[in-house]
Amino acid sequence: MSFLDKLKDTAGSAMAAVSDAAKDVSDKGKEMTEKARLNKAIKAEETKINNLYMIIGQKVFNENAAAPAGFEEQFNGIRNAKAEIERLQKDLSSATSASACPKCGAKVNPGQPFCQGCGTKLTADAAPAQPAQTAPVQPTPVQAQPVQAEVAETEKAE
Repeated sequence: MSFLDKLKDTAGSAMAAVSDAAKDVSDKGKEMTEKARLNKAIKAEETKINNLYMIIGQKVFNENAAAPAGFEEQFNGIRNAKAEIERLQKDLSSATSASACPKCGAKVNPGQPFCQGCGTKLTADAAPAQPAQTAPVQPTPVQAQPVQAEVAETEKAE
């Protein structure tokens, strides 16, 4: 029986070691979770601070025509960026303000001398007209389908 007692003691020791290891892993997991929660809370507070700094900076910029001492470069950077945004918005507006050829209705950009669709000379005096209006098209009534059919089609797609 001494062999079985030794085996029992060895098995008991192994089980205790495994149990200790499992407890250590569990404790490490809890510790990592707590660290992650705290890091997330720290980041949230840092974000609040950065947002408040931004509000303070905007208020100082808006309330001061001249840059306070030491902030001249930043004020000039903001003014230059605002001027560039305004210029880019004008470019965007002119890029999207195309009209149509008076002869064929093709898209014509401002300042374009000839229509790319039909070759008509576009004069600066006469602004390109909108495309010729065609007879109005009567809308075709759409048959309403029962809601159950739509649900069945949606379920098939999933």
